[in-house]
Amino acid sequence: MIEHEKKPEPRTPGKAIIAVLPLGRVREDILRVVADGLQGILRLPVDLRDPIAVPEDAFMESRNQYNAMALIKYLDRELSHNSLKILGITANDICNPILTYVFGEAYMGGRSAVMSSARLKAGLLGEPVSREQFLDRVVKVAIHEIGHTFNLRHCHTDRCVMRASNTLLELDEKLNYLCDYCEIFLFDSLREALKDPEVADGSV
Repeated sequence: MIEHEKKPEPRTPGKAIIAVLPLGRVREDILRVVADGLQGILRLPVDLRDPIAVPEDAFMESRNQYNAMALIKYLDRELSHNSLKILGITANDICNPILTYVFGEAYMGGRSAVMSSARLKAGLLGEPVSREQFLDRVVKVAIHEIGHTFNLRHCHTDRCVMRASNTLLELDEKLNYLCDYCEIFLFDSLREALKDPEVADGSV
């Protein structure tokens, strides 16, 4: 049996650990469910930011998609101040150079992650899914990508949200929370981050 360690205290009251940033026009219910999911399930303070335009230099005309890695670099370079982690959300389709599409992307231990709602609306046969199922998928992708920024690797526990999911079926089979082991790793990673004086005093 795993004993849960005490969750690290937030660095300063009211200071967000995670910032959620709309890239372009994103539905309000998507933003709200992501902010609530990250705050409620990971139990970390979340700040919902005002939207910004999607950086056009991340657009790949040949694929009619946005390069997820370019979006992450943009978030890192321009917008990661005042929060420990930042999650960019876009309604546009995203990819990386070696995959046809991705639901989301993040660097292990990085400061920024990005996700897209574009491919989460369809059922397994292309039919539209219910709003409830769509938003459930959105939350899973958000938690998964932010988990990577806290150094969580893909988990082999059957229904842990950190399990790899390259298809909608795999995404639907997961639950929207961390298994016991991933939760411990998350809080260990957060505890290490809070030892950094600049992080601890809220200056980054």
